[in-house]
Amino acid sequence: MTRDQKVQRWAEKEARRKLHTMIIDDEKGGYVAFGKYQLRPTTHRVEVTVSNDHAVTVFSNKRTAISWCVADNYKQYRLAKIIKTLDHKKQCLLEDIQYNKQVAHKGKDHEFRELVLTKLESKVGHYSLVDRELEKCLNLAKYIQLKGFQNETARTSGR
Repeated sequence: MTRDQKVQRWAEKEARRKLHTMIIDDEKGGYVAFGKYQLRPTTHRVEVTVSNDHAVTVFSNKRTAISWCVADNYKQYRLAKIIKTLDHKKQCLLEDIQYNKQVAHKGKDHEFRELVLTKLESKVGHYSLVDRELEKCLNLAKYIQLKGFQNETARTSGR
């Protein structure tokens, strides 16, 4: 056995042993997170499937999906639920805002357009609020993940 083969064998063994702590590319356009979450990007969303579960959770982007996986993996179920709820609200508000803007621009009456755009202002404000709250949750999940990496490093470094 050559040196390269030994290194390859060792790397594969370590990767299998640490799979539950890793986020890796599955070489099919998706990702496997912590050995139990399968992330599959679609045209405008990211679908997450948890192994041992047939339910698919849909998120607006990869960052939000990974943050939900981090929270769920570290048993921060309340944070995971908040991330999922806020992301869903954000998606719904965005679709509603986009639809109403189209309706306003297709309207022939100037007063109608002004009325629709005026009503949209409150939804845009609500969208902004939801986006800020979601951002706070995503940052918290990032902190939890980084803390997990530091704990893993401290635990395995022999300190």
